[in-house]
Amino acid sequence: MKTIISGVTSFRNHGVEALVTTIIEQLRTRLPSPEFLVLDRNPEYDASRISAKDVRFAQDLTPKPQVSTRLRAMVLKLSSQVKALARDYQAALDEFESADLLITTGGDVFASEYGHRSLLTHLAPLKVAREFGKPFFFAAHSIGPFKNSADREAFLEVARSAAGISVREGRSYDYVTKELGLPTSLVTHTADPAFLLTRPDPSQQTPVRRYFGFGPDRPVIALTPSQAICNWMNSDYDQHFRVWCAVIEMLLKELDAGLVLVPHVQETSPKNDDRVLATELLRHFRFDSRLQLAGADYTAGEYKGIISQCDMVVSERMHSCIAGLSSGVCTVAIGYSVKAEGILCDLFDPAQVNGGLLLPIKDFLEVEVACLKVRQAWQMRDAVRSRLKSALPEVQRRAGLTFDLIAQKMGVGR
Repeated sequence: MKTIISGVTSFRNHGVEALVTTIIEQLRTRLPSPEFLVLDRNPEYDASRISAKDVRFAQDLTPKPQVSTRLRAMVLKLSSQVKALARDYQAALDEFESADLLITTGGDVFASEYGHRSLLTHLAPLKVAREFGKPFFFAAHSIGPFKNSADREAFLEVARSAAGISVREGRSYDYVTKELGLPTSLVTHTADPAFLLTRPDPSQQTPVRRYFGFGPDRPVIALTPSQAICNWMNSDYDQHFRVWCAVIEMLLKELDAGLVLVPHVQETSPKNDDRVLATELLRHFRFDSRLQLAGADYTAGEYKGIISQCDMVVSERMHSCIAGLSSGVCTVAIGYSVKAEGILCDLFDPAQVNGGLLLPIKDFLEVEVACLKVRQAWQMRDAVRSRLKSALPEVQRRAGLTFDLIAQKMGVGR
């Protein structure tokens, strides 16, 4: 069964890698004779991360008509009659004709935070699937809230034709079913697939304490600062840097902690490469041996293995947070959209969420608030760990539900 996967930017964002890797792993166990085509913005790099006979990667050309000049868009349209006008584009469409279904991933790409054009590019493959009469599924997304009617209507025009929509947290479920008015028969509340991401065997993963020289007794905390968050939120980059410096200084002074900087997104653009910010932090602290960078070319699973060995995570990247939460580690999510709040509220009671686990970016930019919340989270880490131990089995069951539903809709019993 040929499955096209869309919504993929690049595995240089390890959250994207975590989603795609898990989707493939889960569908292999549910679909007959599965084969996968991943529509991608960086297929050469991403193909190096998954080397398997049943997986191919290709440039996503479906948005070409909407990002071209009017003349070029007309030529692309005419190429359906004369393929020589745009062979690569028509070859990409041929893949849809031979596919059985399409699954779109991406986590939070169906929102307004990244702009209207970004939303349209992620909707483009779904429109092509619809034109070819192929069923398409939204796989475990945070959706909206849309900030304007153009985004809302663009999404709804496509979503109403979906074979199924799963959302990864309750806030999105309420928004999609109540405010957008999509029927509950179409929408299912599941959980993020990355809660099922496997990490390497302990003998194959980085031994954090020994590798970074932290010793057996020092607390170890993973930090995931985002190089891009200020661009998305139009926030003060210099203030953002100062707050991270204050949080790090507090953790070093009060806990004498070993701190691991986790650059979970390493895009080629310096505006979205977390190594840039992490390196500036290393320089600011004069390469203090208690502050280390996990900067190797790790897979998403290997990063999860590193995070799982830590005592706490403080992160501006959602899938770094999920790596911590799914490993039973106390995790502070510095949030800028509905996704962080929704995922945490599905796991914890409001007192824990508001007591330190959720730190909206506007609050994080206040030094005293940021340090207080991180300190509070550290103090309740044992209670958080206990809560996760009891809650994770149900969350992982719901994470698998997305794929059970896809198999069911495709007429495949498990």
